Amino acid sequence: MAPAPSWSAEAAPSGAEQAPSPAETAAAAATPGRRRLALPRRIAAKLFGRVADYGRRYLQAPVLHELGEQRALSHALLDELRHTRLHVVQLERQLEALAIEHGRSVSALAALANGHGQQLTAMLAAQDALALRQERMAEEQGQIARTHSERLFAIEGIAATSVTHLETLPALFGPRFDELEIKQRPLIAYDDESMAIRMRDGYVMAPRHLPTFVTMLANATSRGLEPGTGDVLRRLIQPGMVVADVGANIGLLTLVMAWATGPSGHVIAFEPEAVPRSNLEKMKHLNGLSWVEVRDQAVGESAGRLTFHVSDIIGHSSLYALPDAEEARTVEVEVVRLDDVAPAQRLDVVKIDVEGAELDVLAGMKGVIAKNPDLAIVAEFGPEHLKRVGQTPAQWFKAFGDAGFTPYMIDETRGDCVKTNAKAAAKVVSANIAFVRAGGDAQKRLLNR
Repeated sequence: MAPAPSWSAEAAPSGAEQAPSPAETAAAAATPGRRRLALPRRIAAKLFGRVADYGRRYLQAPVLHELGEQRALSHALLDELRHTRLHVVQLERQLEALAIEHGRSVSALAALANGHGQQLTAMLAAQDALALRQERMAEEQGQIARTHSERLFAIEGIAATSVTHLETLPALFGPRFDELEIKQRPLIAYDDESMAIRMRDGYVMAPRHLPTFVTMLANATSRGLEPGTGDVLRRLIQPGMVVADVGANIGLLTLVMAWATGPSGHVIAFEPEAVPRSNLEKMKHLNGLSWVEVRDQAVGESAGRLTFHVSDIIGHSSLYALPDAEEARTVEVEVVRLDDVAPAQRLDVVKIDVEGAELDVLAGMKGVIAKNPDLAIVAEFGPEHLKRVGQTPAQWFKAFGDAGFTPYMIDETRGDCVKTNAKAAAKVVSANIAFVRAGGDAQKRLLNR
């Protein structure tokens, strides 16, 4: 450091002058140092000034660039605004022109409406006149309608009479059609013992040595000798059922039952007499009825062997003695119960034609009746047969009633069934009776419900 200045006596102020203050003394002492720093400061000021100027320009450049772009955008917007203003002015002029045109159109429409009003008045007047004409025409049409109604009423009466007449035509022409059908069905000599006759469901075989019976079959319709019973069996039997034909004879109804149950079902046909059974076997094979089982047994109340009375009249043979005029010979046959031969005691429909032995068959199927709640039975009822075996119609019907069955007499012509009883049935020579349980499905099928 520089030495502090000394004060000599010569330099001291006179008695009138004041001595320097401490601050002045300190400032005077610092002056030589400031002089030494003045040059570096000037150099630093120039250097940092240029750097600051460069930094300022560097920082201002993007701002200036952005300001330039904004200025150019502003000029573009101003130009667009001027164009828009011009377009608006043009639109205003067009709107004014449209307003003028609209005014002219309104004036024209007003004039046109005035003219239309006059036309409308004229049209209303014309409509009034037309309404009057329509009223008159309506009155005339009403009169015509009444006349037509009277004529239609008369025509309906004629039509009803015509329908009544038409309903009688089947009865008039049915036999003629049957006759034509019979003539178209030739008899076929199947072998030395049998004639083949075409029926609705296939061929049946008849013994050639019984020409009367063959002729009966040939003259029958394709529905056979008991057409109503055949129709009833078709209604009662459904595919897959197990059924029995007790007293099958040559198989007229066995054929019906076989096609009703189909290959998925099973038919057991009982015929103890040799000649009918032989034709039954031929019928089965000719028609391909593999699901039909033919058995050479009679059916009764107890199993064993009994005398079988063979009649000259086919279908009249019986376990009971026949009138002298009919009986030709006797043979011993095996007798079985349905309870013993029915598969697992299942039977859905049983047809019985045993010339007075029906109650014996019924007594031998108590287990079948108990195990098959929807069982249906079709049995031949013959007062003369019952008289021969010592039974009455009342006893016969009571036995079926005690087993839980309701009787219906079969109309062989139409296949209809009517509820019956012993008193009503006793008036007929012979009839097939359908027995079903009330409320069961079999009853519904029987009555087509």
